[in-house]
Amino acid sequence: MSNSENQLLDDIHEVNLSYLILAQRLLKENKNVGMYRLGINEDVAETLMDLSPAQIVRLAGTSSLLCNFRLNDYDLLKTLSKDVLGGVLQKAHSTILLAQRATATLAADRSEA
Repeated sequence: MSNSENQLLDDIHEVNLSYLILAQRLLKENKNVGMYRLGINEDVAETLMDLSPAQIVRLAGTSSLLCNFRLNDYDLLKTLSKDVLGGVLQKAHSTILLAQRATATLAADRSEA
């Protein structure tokens, strides 16, 4: 592997570790808010909360990013990239769009159960 590829893998590991630590902290502080902010369901939340530090380090060592890039929604990305009213309007709009997505995901999860 080239130095560039090794650096990319190191960067992925670092992002994964930071994400898992942040996710666990968010969930332990307020599970429901953490689930919303992370865009995960209760089963995933429980699993993340139960991970030991050693398990977090092992999981972070994967070569794939563990976090999901949630800005794959054109409307959301377009809203966040505009500077309207000093960002106040875009913040409110993006919150509404993310809430709609979270609600749709939760409804889909419940219908599968």
